[in-house]
Amino acid sequence: MVTPTGFTRCTITKNNNMLWCKKGILLVLGFAALLTMGIECTPKMPDPQECDAVNRHAIIEPDYAGIILPPNIAPMNFIIREDGRAYYVCISAERGQDIRIYSRSPVIKIPMKAWKNLLNMNRGTSLQIAIFVQDDQDKWRRFTLIENRIAKEEITSHLVYRIIPPLYQYFDKMHLYQRDLRTFAERTIAFNKSMGYNCINCHSFHDYNPDRMLFHMRAGAVGTSMILLYDGDVFKIDTKTSFNRATSYRSWHPRGDVVAFAFNDVKQLFHALGENRDVFDIVSDLLVYNVATNTISTSPKISTDERMETYPEWSPDGQYLYFCSAPGMDSYDKTQHPYKQMKYDLMRIAYDLDNDSWGDIEPVLQASDLDLSVAHARFSPDGNYILLCLSEYSYFPLYRPESDLYLLDTRRNSLRKADPLNSSAAESYHAWSEDGRWIVFSSKRRDGLCTDLYFSYFDGEGHFGKPFILPQRDPERHRKLFRVYNIPEFVNGLVKVRPQRLIRAAWSSKIPAKLDPGVSKTTSQIEVPMYEPFQ
Repeated sequence: MVTPTGFTRCTITKNNNMLWCKKGILLVLGFAALLTMGIECTPKMPDPQECDAVNRHAIIEPDYAGIILPPNIAPMNFIIREDGRAYYVCISAERGQDIRIYSRSPVIKIPMKAWKNLLNMNRGTSLQIAIFVQDDQDKWRRFTLIENRIAKEEITSHLVYRIIPPLYQYFDKMHLYQRDLRTFAERTIAFNKSMGYNCINCHSFHDYNPDRMLFHMRAGAVGTSMILLYDGDVFKIDTKTSFNRATSYRSWHPRGDVVAFAFNDVKQLFHALGENRDVFDIVSDLLVYNVATNTISTSPKISTDERMETYPEWSPDGQYLYFCSAPGMDSYDKTQHPYKQMKYDLMRIAYDLDNDSWGDIEPVLQASDLDLSVAHARFSPDGNYILLCLSEYSYFPLYRPESDLYLLDTRRNSLRKADPLNSSAAESYHAWSEDGRWIVFSSKRRDGLCTDLYFSYFDGEGHFGKPFILPQRDPERHRKLFRVYNIPEFVNGLVKVRPQRLIRAAWSSKIPAKLDPGVSKTTSQIEVPMYEPFQ
């Protein structure tokens, strides 16, 4: 079979109608023109009965075999990692037209409209991918059929994440993006080049609402502050007071009135041997920021020197604030560096928003009894489960290769590994979709250095599907983009505020947050001692 110079076969439907494409423009060549050129109009595709059967799946990248996929996900383009001179793929389901792709390239790009139609018509059923590879002797090989399942439940439409270099010292190019998961559309929310080359971090949304968002800016020409988007308004808030340093890790209360924050004095260690880097706090407490009154308050129970608190997370009913907690600096063995001694437990404290009153602290998961440390405890929307990270020490699982995801059943108070999500590399930050049927999480499993985003289906009864990587228009982008995907958060629509408005807000004057008069303590200034050894 001959293909016109510069053209690639895009799709062939069941009745063998053909579409040719060049540079994204579809051209339909008439039958008479094809005959004039001496090209077959209906070339013979591989006959499964005449092919050499290969008793395994074709190797494809990314690995999109044996997964459960959302019915509204963008085309899951892939690369066939099998030697050949031509490739033929047939994607089929119970209803609708097959998607048939012939390509001289192993890069398989699935047409958007045909893909959407096929998935939408076959919710709750299976999707098959047949792959054929032609060798240099024009002989076709047929690989074992790949079977996936199309879920009934859609995934929340948009995802917001930060993309940064793997080496944190260089943040000259730091973007905050939003991606439409139904397509490949990716738009910039904020770009630090326009904000004085600062660090932009810790973005968060109230109840998946793109109109209620916050993120932090640190250092750079615009200084340290919080950008708050709230129902069409944009504010630049200075959250530092006589009580606290600038805020960091955050969680919106379900009602949207307040946000819980941690404020930390973060230190980093760099190792000549073994692990590259470690993160630890010497001071870490919690506070609550009232959006309507621009006021910061707290309770001595969650802001003392005896313990360090971080990663606040409200329960879905708003009655409890969950957080990670470890003993304060004075409790560690002074003959060695404390970073490996720091093991965080999961705690909670009751909170009455209407009366701004606090209850008593209760232990939820004493990970230190397991000789482990907990981080990133995130509730499922129904409140039945908490997905969290456990690692050997620290509260920063991104740098802990042994970090794995665990599922805590809040009804039965039972804990187990959240397999098949885990790998031999670090699993870290994660988030639930709006209906609790999908999760997204960060993992270094692809190369051990860059962090990619993976998705998994959750059945609501404690079971996850095989994870799959974020689909890209160019399936080679994961290798080409030497960057880290960071802090994925689901939102149910576009962040409509234009980047130009955020830039103006970043360069504007800060609005200082007020400190609740009932909070009189000044933040402790603890000096970190020089512990040895550092390796």
